[in-house]
Amino acid sequence: MKNDNYEQLLKRKGLKKTKVRLALIQHFMNMEHAQSYNDLQAALINELDKSTLYRNLTSFEQAGIIHRINDHTGVSKYAFGEPSIHGNEHAHFVCECCETVYCMEGLVPLQLNIPKGFKTNNEQTIVKGICAKC
Repeated sequence: MKNDNYEQLLKRKGLKKTKVRLALIQHFMNMEHAQSYNDLQAALINELDKSTLYRNLTSFEQAGIIHRINDHTGVSKYAFGEPSIHGNEHAHFVCECCETVYCMEGLVPLQLNIPKGFKTNNEQTIVKGICAKC
């Protein structure tokens, strides 16, 4: 995706174009796995401070540019793309050695029978194992 496309994505999602947002989108597009807050902060240390990063992650998540992954390590990870809802269902592979999280395409939507009185806020499919690098 080129810089012009990044700008159009921000516009489509109703967000202003800033150097920080363009750098953040470019970083997500160049990564093959999900990023923690600390990963992002280390990669973009010269371009933004902690609060700016947090605000932009929140804005991107609310706009559906990225999605948050809870892999049960206690550290949220973020990946480019919409959350696993509304026809964009996908699983996440978590490496049990390096704790890297990868989005996996091609998940067939689950048809769960949620008990009466329960309310589902979101769904997340986690597959655990060992990645090719480990």
